[in-house]
Amino acid sequence: MTSSTNIRKVISYCTISVLVYAIILFTNAPTAKADPLNVVEFTSPGGVTLNDNAFFDVKESGADIDCSEKGAGPISVTIKSIKPDTTVRDTITLQAIEINDPTPGLRTPTSNTCIFGNTFLYFSPDNQRFPIESTVTITQTDTSGGKATNGVVDTISVTVTSTSTPGGTSLTLTETGTNTGIFQGKIKFTAGATVTNSALHVSAGDIITINYHSILSYGQIQPSPNGSAGLLVADVGDTIQATYNGFSGTTTVCVCSGPGGGGGGLIRPGLVLDIVAALGSIGGSPYVVQPPSFGGLGYHFSDGLTFTQGNNKTIHDISHYNQELPRQVMVAGDKVNMTFKTYESYYSEGVIHMGLYLIPRGHDMITPKSIASIEWDKGEPAKIKDPNHILSNVNASSSSDGKFQYTQFVFTPAKSYDKMSFLVRAWNDHRYDTDTRIHDAMETPQIINSTLPYGTIKYDNFSDLQQALYKDQFYKPEILSHIHDTGSVFSSQQGKVYWLYDTVNHFVTLVISDENDNELFSHKSPLQPYDIEKKGDYQFMYFTVKQLNRWDTNQIQKAMKTEEEKALSVAIEKRIMPQSNW
Repeated sequence: MTSSTNIRKVISYCTISVLVYAIILFTNAPTAKADPLNVVEFTSPGGVTLNDNAFFDVKESGADIDCSEKGAGPISVTIKSIKPDTTVRDTITLQAIEINDPTPGLRTPTSNTCIFGNTFLYFSPDNQRFPIESTVTITQTDTSGGKATNGVVDTISVTVTSTSTPGGTSLTLTETGTNTGIFQGKIKFTAGATVTNSALHVSAGDIITINYHSILSYGQIQPSPNGSAGLLVADVGDTIQATYNGFSGTTTVCVCSGPGGGGGGLIRPGLVLDIVAALGSIGGSPYVVQPPSFGGLGYHFSDGLTFTQGNNKTIHDISHYNQELPRQVMVAGDKVNMTFKTYESYYSEGVIHMGLYLIPRGHDMITPKSIASIEWDKGEPAKIKDPNHILSNVNASSSSDGKFQYTQFVFTPAKSYDKMSFLVRAWNDHRYDTDTRIHDAMETPQIINSTLPYGTIKYDNFSDLQQALYKDQFYKPEILSHIHDTGSVFSSQQGKVYWLYDTVNHFVTLVISDENDNELFSHKSPLQPYDIEKKGDYQFMYFTVKQLNRWDTNQIQKAMKTEEEKALSVAIEKRIMPQSNW
């Protein structure tokens, strides 16, 4: 979080004060063995502040009388911050254990009370999550008193604490210039010892607190192994939602009354990760925040995609922007699992969104061209768009091994497609994004049919032939101008159309046959190579004999086209369909 962003966000609520709130489930009339935890309600529905941590509790309702079936938990509660425009700002999952009393300050662990809680929830306007052994710059604005007007560079002191080091340490911040009123200093969050003005001892999951004249800011050390405490990115105006078993309670973040507010030129301290190294190999600097990597961006690994189709499992390198998957993915009824491996140097679970977009081959690789999509968002059910009903049994999930994140998309194609492209888009909790594009049914070098002359390749697909001619730098002959598929000739599946490409003598032959491969018509056409222009040769300035002869070649081709149409007319009359339909 930059100091300017901090100023903009916090000045508007410089009077924010401390307020402790709880999420408490109210007890309904008990009925034996009903669903537990079926009501969620905030005790402060009118609003909470950003300045202090918040407790939540849930009380079992309608379960067996002594809660013995549930035991001591823990239970998982999903917490969201929702912006005024109804989009989700952040989502975390917190664990709650059974406790003795829901009253803050009286939370002693016990069992069979039907009350779950003792979970601490903290708010921050920005994503202030940091790994162990990271260096952070703390910025504090103070324009009160004479600090911004005395003509000298001043210093102030803030207190920095962690869950592991509740006594914390003092950090001196130095004014960024004469009369700026903006003070900065650096501190390292480390597994080592606490050192005044230098380092603070932390452990995984710790909550970091910055205190300046009772104005507080929070951060958290990642990863949080047990979910007992969590930092939720939230801002004034957001709705806070707690959900368990499909039931939710809400409150809002507001500028509420209470002790501990700011004012007088003080704003909330800001924390920002200090980037001290450039991109490197995996295992390098944990301080760099970069877009998610599928094996590229300097983080080299070649197993970015694990593709499982039925019982067939293969590993693929997807470190490039475009790559081929030498299989047909969309086979009706064949279950597919596409698991994508990503890496973030600053946090192993930094990816919070990934989308898989299915785009037919030959179309622009942009999301509006997708005919189906699956999206995974952290803490959310899979989002599926499938207007053509080409997918079934769809699911999306994500996990981490502490170093890499693995996001998998599982689906069963309801329809077959010979060729499909897949746009994969991932973004992290800093909203940095990365795309990778995968094309299935890779075009391998054509195997020459032993029954055909040497160097002759059979093409059943018109576009494949067209690409081959383009690659070999030949003009498309007239014979390819009218018939592009079987439907161009036959009204139903009464025959076949294919092309023979003679790569040695440079001819293309159109062949029309019946359903039993009996040839009905064929026509051979010569290929003309592209003209190679000399550098600086502006052809509009003069004409060559070769260019003049091209007119004769075109005339010859037109004559050949006439012969072709005559032959086709005969074939149509004998076997295929009325000429008027061609």
